[in-house]
Amino acid sequence: MGSAVDCAGPPATDTSLFQRLKSWLSVETLSRQFWIFFTAALFFDFAIGLFFFLFNLYLLNLHFNERSIGIIAGALTLGNVVGTVPVGILVRRFGLQKMFLLCFVGAPLISIFRTAFLTMPMQIALAFLTGVALSSWPVCFAPTIAKLTTEKNRVFAFSISFATGIGTGTLAGLVGGSLPGLLKSAHRSASMGDGMRIVLICASLLAMVGVWPILRLKLGTPEKSERKGLQAFHPYLLRFLPAFAIWSFVTGSFIPFAPIFFQKHVGMSLQHVGMIFSASQLAQVFAVLIAPLLYRRAGSVAGIICAQLIAGVAIFSLCFGQSVHFILVAYLLFTAAQFSASPGFYGLLMSRLPDSDRSSASAVQNITGALVQAGSAALTGSLIVRFGYSTIFWTNALLAFASAIICFLLLSSFKSLSANRALETGRSGPFGETAQ
Repeated sequence: MGSAVDCAGPPATDTSLFQRLKSWLSVETLSRQFWIFFTAALFFDFAIGLFFFLFNLYLLNLHFNERSIGIIAGALTLGNVVGTVPVGILVRRFGLQKMFLLCFVGAPLISIFRTAFLTMPMQIALAFLTGVALSSWPVCFAPTIAKLTTEKNRVFAFSISFATGIGTGTLAGLVGGSLPGLLKSAHRSASMGDGMRIVLICASLLAMVGVWPILRLKLGTPEKSERKGLQAFHPYLLRFLPAFAIWSFVTGSFIPFAPIFFQKHVGMSLQHVGMIFSASQLAQVFAVLIAPLLYRRAGSVAGIICAQLIAGVAIFSLCFGQSVHFILVAYLLFTAAQFSASPGFYGLLMSRLPDSDRSSASAVQNITGALVQAGSAALTGSLIVRFGYSTIFWTNALLAFASAIICFLLLSSFKSLSANRALETGRSGPFGETAQ
């Protein structure tokens, strides 16, 4: 009998584990419609990531300088901001699917024109139009995932989507860094610029492949929304926006010019620049994994300040970089730190406001960040041409430290919605806030 019982024990445990795993998978199972949308997003993320990685280097190869490239990048961001509100209105009128088609067809076609019309006025105009077309993506992305998931598996779906987006960025850097050189070697009469243009056009066409999955989506008819007028600013926004704006200037300043810096001033090949871009994507993945632990232990404000101080030290270190390895480590640390601060800012704003103020506050935050980054890119390009990269490094470091100080002065003293709970439990961060 004892032997029979012993033999029967393990299968029961295995069955229990199997049932638990099966139950978990049944909860997290995503619909076929979600995977259709995921396929479209996969093509689009990779193609657009490849285009944006390579396009500034393509302009540099055609003798555009950093000032011109910064103005063009600023025009694209401005177009993205200007397009956000009209696209939101059109989504309510025509539905998500039609606005996705505008993005998946319009943005790639305009991007192809950007490789052909190479005068400065045309580049500015086409960059602006690209930004307008691309504004459909952030407006439609989250509502689409919400429609195609349930409350139980929605977080799982967003996690897969964001992780895949970062992964495709890594792959885009590797492909963008190596493919133009391979095309040039295959056709000896071709220049590196010719190879870049072929890859840029192929990337644009690849983005349009997502049209087929989008057409297969069943997103229903547009829902009539009970739209209220724009609400007055919540008092917390008057504290939040100055700190967020300064930080947005830092994040929008050097990063767009990093590939140019590594190729033009460090002397790296395009392939190595692609590898660095991919490594920066991996650094962002690492930041995504570490940031929640930091905010849970220290609280939102303290976590943001830590990330800003680390970013400031990292970019200031670039002023003294004597070796390539030192510069790479400092750059990757800066990338990881600045990326880890962004979720903290977004989470902090949402945790300080009541539900009724969150949507309008989020819109104001996104528009503020985009406008500041557009101005930052344009100004940085001009400063690089006039003063060089070292001025940008120490200026960004000072701004990062200033943003940390402003966060401490303006944000740490504002009580969160859970302040009473913190007092009851005795758990608070080092700046008097509830740890997340």
